[in-house]
Amino acid sequence: MKTTLLALSFLFACPDWHGSLVASPLSDSLEESGVTWMIGSWATADGAVKVTYEWRLDRHAIGVKFSGGGRDAEGMIVLKPGSKQAMYVAADSNGGVSKGAWSEYQGHPLLKTTYSTADKELKTATEHIKVSADTMAVKLYKQNDSGEPGEVMLELEFNRVK
Repeated sequence: MKTTLLALSFLFACPDWHGSLVASPLSDSLEESGVTWMIGSWATADGAVKVTYEWRLDRHAIGVKFSGGGRDAEGMIVLKPGSKQAMYVAADSNGGVSKGAWSEYQGHPLLKTTYSTADKELKTATEHIKVSADTMAVKLYKQNDSGEPGEVMLELEFNRVK
């Protein structure tokens, strides 16, 4: 208890150190990048594939829900502390885990991920293209040997769900 009180006293007595512990809101980075348009719920015309991006934790994180192809997944997008690097991690209904990072590709948001299960690993890159305020095209690439988008595996069009 004494150690905890001492640590808290130090934390509040040193505002510069305390300030470095507080991450910049993810919303600031999205607004600077012009990609806040992605926030919301999206679905293919037939409703077979759905994805939702929603603010969490006072806009310091984005919750992601995905459903499609016999798989449901939930994850989070957060900023790596002390940087503007947006990181992603998710778990799915098949026991798989996806980990990755966001970047830009051809002027569009790109999520490079490694999807792992007990017996396989798949490296992909997903490009999100704003077609209009209510339409998003998504291209799923297999990552090439250098980790960049290679062969297109799948292309889908999503409509905003209202």
